Amino acid sequence: MVISKSLCATLGLLLLLAPQLPAQQKLRTGVAGQSPFVNLDSTPGGVAVDIWEKIAAQNGWAFDYIRFDSVEKGLSAVADGSIDILVGNAPINKDNLARAEFSQPFFHSGLQILTTDNQKTIESRLFSDIRDLAKLEIFWIILCGILMLTTAVFFFERKHNPDFPKGHKEGVAEAFYYVMALALTGKSVYKGFPGVLGRMVLLLWVLLGIISVAYVTSSITSAMTVEKLSNSIENPRDLQRKTVAVIADSPGEIYVKNKGIDEIPAKDIQDAVSDLLAKQADAVVADAAVLQAYDFNNPRLPVRVVGRVFQVENYGYAMPIGSPLRMPLNRELAKMQESQEMQAILAGYFGEANVQ
Repeated sequence: MVISKSLCATLGLLLLLAPQLPAQQKLRTGVAGQSPFVNLDSTPGGVAVDIWEKIAAQNGWAFDYIRFDSVEKGLSAVADGSIDILVGNAPINKDNLARAEFSQPFFHSGLQILTTDNQKTIESRLFSDIRDLAKLEIFWIILCGILMLTTAVFFFERKHNPDFPKGHKEGVAEAFYYVMALALTGKSVYKGFPGVLGRMVLLLWVLLGIISVAYVTSSITSAMTVEKLSNSIENPRDLQRKTVAVIADSPGEIYVKNKGIDEIPAKDIQDAVSDLLAKQADAVVADAAVLQAYDFNNPRLPVRVVGRVFQVENYGYAMPIGSPLRMPLNRELAKMQESQEMQAILAGYFGEANVQ
């Protein structure tokens, strides 16, 4: 009987000390983060908000939103007990786990790179390089040499070759063919001018052709190689000696600062992309999901997400340590994942192709 009373007293004490869900009291729900996880318009929305509101409805929780300028400020409010839960893209890492408790991840993410979509086709790049080449003086010297040789061959052959076309158009075309064939290949059916002087002209003709072909080829190859090396950004290593736009107080800003990369802080992803399109920045480094959603929802903009996800992070809902919300929150998260309801919400923001 004594044992039974002791056991009852112990159980009663444990129940008294155990954390209880707030009764008839609205949860103080902090909301902070970047689109598409959080959109702080007149009514908060976004991935994290949509998932939270479904979970709250299933558990019958009433709540009031409290807005924060950044996830960091929201986490500080969680740590000092000012709010009951933080809704947003709060990273689950060792530093944050030291001051808050987290739900299981509702999203797996990390950092990625956004660049301008100015990659040209081989054909357009070739024409662009030829246009640049046409601005050089040596190009015009070569062109003048070809025209002079074509004119000389035309008049010489018309006078001395009975088989040469008599019409002006046909004759010029035939002379131009002779000149280009000999210049490009060193071989031609054209026998050339007679005598020692004629052979010297042919020799100079062939040398001019070799020099011209080599010069044009090397110029175009060099221009294409320099363009690729200077502008191509495909992975984090390519960010060195570049200027990168980042969202202020974000994991992207922390990463760029730690790597010693020049940065341009932006208020949000829209401002960061504006810096990129204005050529003030060479790339944007931000949350992979934020970049993918922006690219998906702005198909007309000349930007694209490149490379793999790096600096992997998981996002969850942050609560004060010992919060009674964690277990029922995790149960509902598991149900949503098993029923594919979570995937349906994510597909609305990122597109089916980006949801695994």
